[in-house]
Amino acid sequence: MKSWSIAQRLFALVGFVLLLVIAGVLVLLRADRHGVTAGDQRDAVRSTAAALHYTMLTASDAMRGVLLEPGNQIERQRKVSSDEDFDRLAAAMRTMLADLPELQSIFATIVDSDQKKLNVDEDRILELAGKDQAAALAFFNSTYLPDRKIQDSLIANFLEKVDATTAAMVDRAIAERRIAVGVLAALCLLALVGGIIFARALAKPLIALTQSTVLMAKGDLTVALPTHEGSDEIAQLTASFEQLVNALRAFVTDVQHSGVLVSTSITEIAATAKQQQATANEVAATTTEIGATAKEISATGRDLAQTVTHVNESAQQTSVLADNGREALGRMDDTMRRVSEAAGGINSRLTVLNDKAANIGSVVTTIAKVADQTNLLSLNAAIEAEKAGEYGRGFAVVATEIRRLADQTAAATVDIEQLVKEIQSAVTAGVMGMDKFSEEVRRGVTDVEKVASQLAQIIQHVQAINPRIQSVSEGMQAQSTGAEQISQALTQLGEAARQTAESLRQSNETVRSLDEAARGLRSGIERFKVEN
Repeated sequence: MKSWSIAQRLFALVGFVLLLVIAGVLVLLRADRHGVTAGDQRDAVRSTAAALHYTMLTASDAMRGVLLEPGNQIERQRKVSSDEDFDRLAAAMRTMLADLPELQSIFATIVDSDQKKLNVDEDRILELAGKDQAAALAFFNSTYLPDRKIQDSLIANFLEKVDATTAAMVDRAIAERRIAVGVLAALCLLALVGGIIFARALAKPLIALTQSTVLMAKGDLTVALPTHEGSDEIAQLTASFEQLVNALRAFVTDVQHSGVLVSTSITEIAATAKQQQATANEVAATTTEIGATAKEISATGRDLAQTVTHVNESAQQTSVLADNGREALGRMDDTMRRVSEAAGGINSRLTVLNDKAANIGSVVTTIAKVADQTNLLSLNAAIEAEKAGEYGRGFAVVATEIRRLADQTAAATVDIEQLVKEIQSAVTAGVMGMDKFSEEVRRGVTDVEKVASQLAQIIQHVQAINPRIQSVSEGMQAQSTGAEQISQALTQLGEAARQTAESLRQSNETVRSLDEAARGLRSGIERFKVEN
């Protein structure tokens, strides 16, 4: 198994555990099935035995009926039906007792007793009942009833044997279940022991490798790695880790040698940086004197540039805002005109609505008149029905209901008439409101036209500012020319200063970087031990 991989070992362990669990579960299921089968068989046998006993009781009851009424064919038919039910249930019982021979013999005794004694007695009673009722009754009491008691005792004994036999079967099933539980527990324990052994075999080389890596993490590269036989993943990991440690030892040795070379280079570069520092100081003094004059000119230029920029931006913004305002006022004027036209349309529709409401009022008046006529007719019908007496009572009820509906219709027409009046009032108020709204819209159009005229004047004033901005721009041009001449001289000096400063900066950065790298290398290498 040493040549197996960890995955193969793990799969083998899991398969072995699953096999053990499946075997235990199968044994447990078999025991449970035996227990359930015994219980079901007991219930089925007892139920069938009870049905057999019931057929016997039915036959006895039929015999009593025949004794009371010898010519009663219904009782005789009950006797025949009970015999047929007994034969059917007996066949079913034999099938149930196929694997219980000790119960088959007892049940055979019951069947023989029924066929050879009870059936014979019953046939004798039926025969005597038609001839001599007293003799039949005497035979019933002297022979049939004792045989019936014997049959009842046989059935009771059979049921006791059934309970004893099935109880033994249930006890065996319980014992098998206990054995199955014990076997399953033993299998689980065996699987647990196998898992512990597998875990220890897997963890032992990993623990040894971890201990070695802890020492190496502290800087001791002279530690020998543990050996692991086989070709599994742990052996491959150990071999790869050993290659990594060997490469790390070689790398640390090379870094130690390179540290000496880095220190020498830092010393040489530091000397060069000092020479460049002196040159940069001389150039900086000259640049400072010229820079003072350049700053004054630059400050004046910036002030003028800011002023012109602000003025130009303000003029542009004012012009844009004025144009936008004029366009917005134009759109507002169009909108108000459309609103005025819409208000006129609404007035016309409200007028039509008022006319329709008047038409509804006339219809409601007609309905009210019809309701009054209906009420009057129903009253006359009620009077006629009263005259008719008993024959007109149903028609009187109908007339009363018609009069009630007519009253409800009259009340509803009053409500509708009130609603129509309210609608007409609301329409009239709406027409007046729309007239007032139209007047306000016309005033708004006039105000918009005034504001548009004022915005046009503002645009003219803004456009008149442009010549002043042009004169300021010419002054800035003259200042810019003088600043450009000074800037050329500063450019030449600044170029030399930038070159010197850049060289000095690069040298300083190189020296600083090399110094930091050397310190980092020394501090890092000091942690490692590569030789005993």
